[in-house]
Amino acid sequence: MTIEQQLGSHSQAPAAETTMKIASVADVRTSAVLRLLAFAASLAAAVVVATNRQDRWGITVTFRMFAVWEAFVAVNLACAAYSALTAVFVKRLVSKHWLHHADLLAVNLQAASTAGAGAIGSVAMWGNQPSGWFAVCRLYRLYCDKGAVSLALAFASLVALGAAATLSRFPARPPPPPPASR
Repeated sequence: MTIEQQLGSHSQAPAAETTMKIASVADVRTSAVLRLLAFAASLAAAVVVATNRQDRWGITVTFRMFAVWEAFVAVNLACAAYSALTAVFVKRLVSKHWLHHADLLAVNLQAASTAGAGAIGSVAMWGNQPSGWFAVCRLYRLYCDKGAVSLALAFASLVALGAAATLSRFPARPPPPPPASR
C-alpha cells in the first residue's frame, strides 16, 4: 500500500465520528470536575466582592462605588451559572460543536472582568501619581485584602474554565483509526 493510499484511507474516516464517541468517561469526568471547580471559584469570587464593605471615617466603601467591580460580580455570576449548567449536562454537550465556542466566550469574559478588576485593584494598591490617584489600600486594608482574594478566586476559575475549554476542543485521546478495508 502506498503512502497516498494510506493517507486517502485516513481522510475518508466517517464524518459521523464525533467528540463524544472519541471522549472517554475519564475525559467527561475531568471536564465536569473542572467546570464544577470553575463554578465554585466564580461564585465565591462574586460573593466575596458583593459582601465586601469597609467603613472608615464615616466613608463606606462597597463594590457599588466602582463600575468595574459591578461588572466583575455580574460576569462571575454568569460564569458560575454557565459552569454549573455545563457541568450538569457535560455528557450530552460534549458532542456539540458549539460547546467549545461557548466555553471560549465564557473564558474571555472571565479574563476581561478579572483583568479590569485587577487594574483598578493595582491603582488602589499602589496609586498612580501622574494622574493624581493616590493609593487607598493603606486606609482600606480589609477591603483591598478581600478584593485580592476575589481576584485570586476569579483567576482560579479562569484557569479551570480554560482547561475545560481545551478539553472540549481536544479530547485526551486521539480518534481511533478507521477500520481497515478488505
